[in-house]
Amino acid sequence: MIRLDDKYVCERNIPGQTTLVGKRIGLIGCGTIGGYLAEMLMKAGAGLGGGELLLIDDDYLLPQNLGRHRLGFNRVFQDKASALADELQVSMPAVKVRPFVNKAQNVNLDGLDLIIDATGEEAFGHWLAKAASSPLLHVWIEGAGVAVRTLTKQNARQGCYRCLFEHNREGGLVSVRGGLKPIFAGQGCEGLYVPFPASVSIQAAALALEAALAWVGGKPWHALSIRLTDTNHELETTDCSPLKHPGCPVCSS
Repeated sequence: MIRLDDKYVCERNIPGQTTLVGKRIGLIGCGTIGGYLAEMLMKAGAGLGGGELLLIDDDYLLPQNLGRHRLGFNRVFQDKASALADELQVSMPAVKVRPFVNKAQNVNLDGLDLIIDATGEEAFGHWLAKAASSPLLHVWIEGAGVAVRTLTKQNARQGCYRCLFEHNREGGLVSVRGGLKPIFAGQGCEGLYVPFPASVSIQAAALALEAALAWVGGKPWHALSIRLTDTNHELETTDCSPLKHPGCPVCSS
């Protein structure tokens, strides 16, 4: 006899830790970070034991995405959210995962235990910081894969994603010394894009999972966390918990 129930699968590798079983989690962005993160969240219990995992993305998989995406060639031109949900259910048939091929602004996010923003889009992060009423976890890649960062906001006392933007604009809480220079690749009909390997996306997803497990387990965890992925740079700001910025239009509204 081999044990194969959901509880065992989720708890075997993290004995004594609280898992995501039973929680309602919304993952916004099923791109290069979100694809790997969705699978990690599921293996930590998201969508199991009466919980639910919402996958929200209105984009579809293009051939140029294949080099650093969780989805493969068999999913090209399919909606990322729906294709990723199908893949997760093949891996774990008992998982309750619900895809939304919509912009997050058009999805009801009320009542979720945790909302994760894996879009990497600054403007969207500003909107979500004001619109969301649930605990928030943002995860993104700095520059061309120089570092990965997460920001967790669980209560009104903590600084939000827009607060971080205001601090950065003043030169505070930046990730690496000397700042980041924009680097682009691509030309012609493909268009410009920011190059970095899939390993950076996986490191971002792993950091987000650590933050999510710290949240659900009530463990001490810095709200702003960073992992350097390019050793040609030096960290400027170590893990910390930023306070509200007095000029933040979200927190002051």
